[in-house]
Amino acid sequence: MEDLEPLSAMGLFVVTRRLEVYQTIIFDYFDSESYYYGLSEDMEKLEAELRKLAASMQSFLDEEEVILNGARVRPRVVGVDLGFRSSPEEPFITYFIYFRGKPVKGVNYYENIYENTVAEYPITAYWFFPPRSSVGKVEASGEVEIIGSNIVVLRVDEGEKIYGYERIEFTL
Repeated sequence: MEDLEPLSAMGLFVVTRRLEVYQTIIFDYFDSESYYYGLSEDMEKLEAELRKLAASMQSFLDEEEVILNGARVRPRVVGVDLGFRSSPEEPFITYFIYFRGKPVKGVNYYENIYENTVAEYPITAYWFFPPRSSVGKVEASGEVEIIGSNIVVLRVDEGEKIYGYERIEFTL
């Protein structure tokens, strides 16, 4: 596994009017030894590895402070999947995460507080809020783009400093 090189990460966040957040994170890798491809041929070993990956991601999530409308929430890993792009050397690992808060009338907000770091690979996050909702102020590292009134795109380049704080204000 020393030869596993992270290539990129993409996060997809879908927010409901009930302030449920369905998060999917996809990590792409270059695996010169085809370690994950070998695991994919042995269901028992694959399931054990997926459990380890889920536990590892959960420990990262537990270190973060995620807040919805002033209340701390606990994102939970509810599933992990392994797939491949065009060859056995190009695995991707997908994490399915869920959390929820209590919506309020008017402006709602999401905050995430975590350790400062430097991006080891490009990272893109897409936040999709319900139709007829609107995004207000967004604070995050990297480039921030709002598409229409309810989609947020965050992009961080490899080598860019990530300041360990995100905040998105939105009206449902």
